[in-house]
Amino acid sequence: MKMTGKLKQKRKTHLTLMVVPDDTGKIISVKLGAGLFLSIMALWLCSVVVSAYVISRHVDYRATKAYDRFLNQKHQEFAKEMLEMRDSVKRTVEIDSQLRDLLQLKSKNAVIKYTGFGGPSYLDTKLLEKSVKDGDEVISRKAFELAVRYVDEQSKYSEKSFQQIIQYITEQRSRLTAVPSGWPVKGWITAAFGSRIDPFTGSLSFHAGVDIANDIATPIKTTADGVVTFAELDHGGYGNLVTINHGNGYMTKYAHLLKIIVSPGQHVKKGQVIAYLGTTGRSTAPHLHYEIKLNGAAVSPVKYLNKEVALK
Repeated sequence: MKMTGKLKQKRKTHLTLMVVPDDTGKIISVKLGAGLFLSIMALWLCSVVVSAYVISRHVDYRATKAYDRFLNQKHQEFAKEMLEMRDSVKRTVEIDSQLRDLLQLKSKNAVIKYTGFGGPSYLDTKLLEKSVKDGDEVISRKAFELAVRYVDEQSKYSEKSFQQIIQYITEQRSRLTAVPSGWPVKGWITAAFGSRIDPFTGSLSFHAGVDIANDIATPIKTTADGVVTFAELDHGGYGNLVTINHGNGYMTKYAHLLKIIVSPGQHVKKGQVIAYLGTTGRSTAPHLHYEIKLNGAAVSPVKYLNKEVALK
């Protein structure tokens, strides 16, 4: 029994902690049992782990809060940009309405009905506007959705509407460029449209165009877009003659030409040189006999000479 007690005493271990001051002060020593020391170390280690966890959570929290503030700021900026886009789209729609009034096209409502556009109105975007004005930290998803849908729908409408306006202007341009306008050649009118004394017979006759005098070989230009239907010598008195069909019932004739530089079937543009002034056929001096017919009937070219209505 005594031997067992001695063995237990030998197995018992202690740790001594000594604090040695820099000066010659007294050395402090503390004797701890191994179990107590391990408990203290475990407690210290747990406190370190818990502290690290708390600090990391605190850092994450601060980062999250900072990111939330960043997102809220971006939401505010995006909301303001969205309202600017809304106002731009609204101005575009107003311009579209003005264009339609000027061009006498269908109203906006007719286009929306035709294309099937609908959805939020301008008033629905007031929710987003109020949030921005009040400085709300959190802007509702509904406010954004209504504003985005309004801008999207109005943009689609404007695109469709402007395509129709462009198509209309293109068609009108084609019609305008098909209407004779301007002088085929600069010069002096020596014979007007209407009744006159025929220089060859001396009797009263009807003059279906105007005679414009100038130097021989002066370039002759077509007064509207069209297709050449006749370009050769006419044996009825016109001499070298070019006839152009402009569509919409309009046709022009250019007679007594020196030289023709276009051919039948050729498409010509307003202002394009088609021939040179001459004195062929029944002509007493160099001049251009210029005629305009509308739906087969001769009309006075005078009212068309000084009108530059074709779009450039």
